[in-house]
Amino acid sequence: MAIANTLVPARNTRALLIKWIVGLLVPIAVFTFVWSGEAIINNALLGLLGQGVVTNIPLLVELTIFIVIFYATVIALAGYLVAADSGLRGMYELWIDVAVFVLVPLFLVQSLGLIIGLALCAVIWPLYFFARRRLYRALNYTPPTPLLNLKVLNAEQRAELKRRAILGSFWFSAVLAAVWLIVDLIFFFTNQLDPILLVWVAVRTLVLPVAGYFLGQLAATIALRRTIPAKSNGSDGNSTVGASTRVSKRRQLETLSTTRVREEAADIVPNDLPLRSTGAQRFYIILIVAFLLFYPVIDPFLFGSGTNGRLAGYGDAGYYVILALGLNIVVGFAGLLDLGYVAFFAIGAYTWGIFGSTQLTNVLNITAINAHLLSILFWPMLIVAALVAAFFGVLLGAPTLRLRGDYLAIVTLGFGEIVPIVFLELDKYTNGTNGIVGVNSPSFPGIDWSIITPAPYYYLILALIALSIFVNVRLRDSRLGRAWIAIREDAIAAASSGVNLVATKLFAFGTGAFFAGLAGAFHAAKLGQVSPDNFSFGDSVIYLAMVVIGGIGSIPGVIVGALAVYSINEFLLAQLDTLAADPTNPLFALKNFIVSHGIQGFTFGNIRNLVFGIVLVVIMIYRPEGLIPSARRRRELRQTTDEGMEVGSLDVVPGAPGFESEVRVE
Repeated sequence: MAIANTLVPARNTRALLIKWIVGLLVPIAVFTFVWSGEAIINNALLGLLGQGVVTNIPLLVELTIFIVIFYATVIALAGYLVAADSGLRGMYELWIDVAVFVLVPLFLVQSLGLIIGLALCAVIWPLYFFARRRLYRALNYTPPTPLLNLKVLNAEQRAELKRRAILGSFWFSAVLAAVWLIVDLIFFFTNQLDPILLVWVAVRTLVLPVAGYFLGQLAATIALRRTIPAKSNGSDGNSTVGASTRVSKRRQLETLSTTRVREEAADIVPNDLPLRSTGAQRFYIILIVAFLLFYPVIDPFLFGSGTNGRLAGYGDAGYYVILALGLNIVVGFAGLLDLGYVAFFAIGAYTWGIFGSTQLTNVLNITAINAHLLSILFWPMLIVAALVAAFFGVLLGAPTLRLRGDYLAIVTLGFGEIVPIVFLELDKYTNGTNGIVGVNSPSFPGIDWSIITPAPYYYLILALIALSIFVNVRLRDSRLGRAWIAIREDAIAAASSGVNLVATKLFAFGTGAFFAGLAGAFHAAKLGQVSPDNFSFGDSVIYLAMVVIGGIGSIPGVIVGALAVYSINEFLLAQLDTLAADPTNPLFALKNFIVSHGIQGFTFGNIRNLVFGIVLVVIMIYRPEGLIPSARRRRELRQTTDEGMEVGSLDVVPGAPGFESEVRVE
């Protein structure tokens, strides 16, 4: 009876339930029934029962795990959003946002592919932001001040928040189960559903609401961790507002600028934009990680044939991410402009290329080493190649310690030009213009490594990216990372504060080069050869563009920047001529128009760099801080004149509430 009463929504909760159930159910229904969600589930079930097209048991288990993680995360997210919503934002406004940011990408990715679909979203979303801002100005709408909605919750209010989370997950899963049941019955009566799956339909209809109840409790736990609790007086059981908790958090927010208040208050539950809160981001990360881990399995269901080609392309995009993360340490954290970063990439590639092929044995005139043994040596040589690149990074940094700005850029540019020429002229060791061929792939028990099997390389690059992100985050939050940021802001002030400029700058160059060496070794192993044509000054510019476009100093930003630049340069622009060859494509008419007006032999490949340059110029004009900027850089470039002076850590007495959080370096 108590559980039944808990699941009956109160009057003030019903609007939130409708708001979020509809907002989340529509995109989930599109993925499940319009795209390939139910096809993945049915194939997994039929395969496990021995009646499906797919009979590979490990693959079927992976499909099942992905489906469980996906739907469980979405159900828990529904409960969290219901609990975290302050109720001040309009229902229709939310539904429009969900349509633009979720439904539109689903339809574009389904019809045009992952890369092109997301690239078009990158055009649609800024237009939507622009139109929304103009509409707000026309209506004289001003978002509420986050500080006014800051609430300190007593025990009763925390219990109500927990109840709302359970209600959100339970009713979302119940409605999803009901809709799913109706759709499957329609499929069954139209002979589109295998009768054996009716057992699964019945089990799913009963299990989903029960799972929703328990997942709602998990969502409540996550939401409660982000509330400001009131302290109990401990005498009569009544709850009173805890003075120290309230004063510390509220005083901290009151001393900050409007921009900082929005950033800090976005993490507090309840708030006006729960979809952007840190708690919701945790659920997004789970979905993204699950998608990445199980992508080779679900790709055939989502996009059809050609999985190996897509995996190979995504593997190439992966080492761009590592390069961007490494360069972000040098440029983003330490503020040292490096235009020769491709040199360290080349050093890492040639290190494994020489040791991982017959090149070294030919030079030393010794008996060739067994190819299988060379493949096993890839794993220690992966670190060795990174350390060799780091060593040369320190060598580059040593003579540039007194340089900064454009002088440093010129020196690093020279280094980036020298290294490829050195490799080109060392014919005895690098085969000169012919490059090194026959570079061995890695070897691992039970895994087939070859150029025609891109899945192992896909998982290897995922592991290297995860390692790079972990190290970047730990370095950013360490004492060394804070020293890098201090040098970036003001080197003279940092030196006056006791920062060792020599060691700190050398660490920055060495660490950035380390990641370039990792990417180079992976590139050589995956490609099976190393060519001097792959390392030019233009590549260094591309890597720097990734960091700047993504957001200098922002780890998520440079990841998105790397993927965006790679997608634009390698996928979109490279396919323009192919698309223009299709008479039904608008580019076909555009190309004929250009040719007929005097430009004979015109191809989109000839203006590829022109189009890419225009894209970069437009992004820098309208988004100078980058796609996902760091909080500090966003405040620097987007600070409004009506904001008051921000109180810094020197205005807070050491030991006072909020002092530690105020001196935190982002």
